[in-house]
Amino acid sequence: MTTLLLCSASGAPGATVTALGLTLTWPRHVMLVDADRTPSQAVLAGYLRGASAHNLGLPGVLQAHRERRDLLDAIVAQSIPLPEPPSPVAPDAGGPIVRRFVPGFANLGSIDVFGGIWRDFGLALQRGTFDTVVDAGRIGHRGLPTDLAEAADRIGVVCRSSLVSLAALRLYLGPLLEQVQPDRVGLVLVGPGRPYRAKEVEEQFGVGVLAEIAWEPSGATDLAEGQPLTKRWRRQALATSYAAASRRIVTLSEAERQRIGAPTGRVEEVSA
Repeated sequence: MTTLLLCSASGAPGATVTALGLTLTWPRHVMLVDADRTPSQAVLAGYLRGASAHNLGLPGVLQAHRERRDLLDAIVAQSIPLPEPPSPVAPDAGGPIVRRFVPGFANLGSIDVFGGIWRDFGLALQRGTFDTVVDAGRIGHRGLPTDLAEAADRIGVVCRSSLVSLAALRLYLGPLLEQVQPDRVGLVLVGPGRPYRAKEVEEQFGVGVLAEIAWEPSGATDLAEGQPLTKRWRRQALATSYAAASRRIVTLSEAERQRIGAPTGRVEEVSA
């Protein structure tokens, strides 16, 4: 199944909100993983409105690894349900899409310890019967965890089209392209045309734009801070751009899997 890893160069381009938005509009069963090595508990405090992780999340996955338990089973067991946004239409005959969330690091001391299991963690996700959106946070001066990055089908670098954001991107994109296969890296452009268009950014950096996310600060703030969403949410520009992006990413991944002869999953129709 598809594993998408999202990261950012620096600043606050909206990587976590983008990961959440893609997960909430993903066309198949999906797991959102908070793998940010500068943890903020943003999804728990925001979209989940201060919910407690009840000691679930990456610390529990780490413990399962120490005890040599099956890591995929542990990841599922350490996840919590991600509430579905209201929809103006009923679920199709295939039933509702299952969306779950694996909370991130609960204390700073476990981050470095987790470094030794990223490879097994990534391989476990590849065995899942669900797609995965991994919020890896900032790339950092040492790059991404290589073992985790190599397990991803696609790596999306979230950035805005402003000069400030693109200047930071220039610092970190080169090392990332040396770390992983360049053809698996794409830009997730938040607010194209503010002021640079997607084509201009592609030409400047030599990297394709994987997805374009609408510029809708109020909608992004509502999502990040856990404001109640209405049935109109899925029809707003931000949500429809998330839905288009998630479907494009799944389609690209499925096409690549067919090309190399790997197992593929069925793309289920959802209403945006």
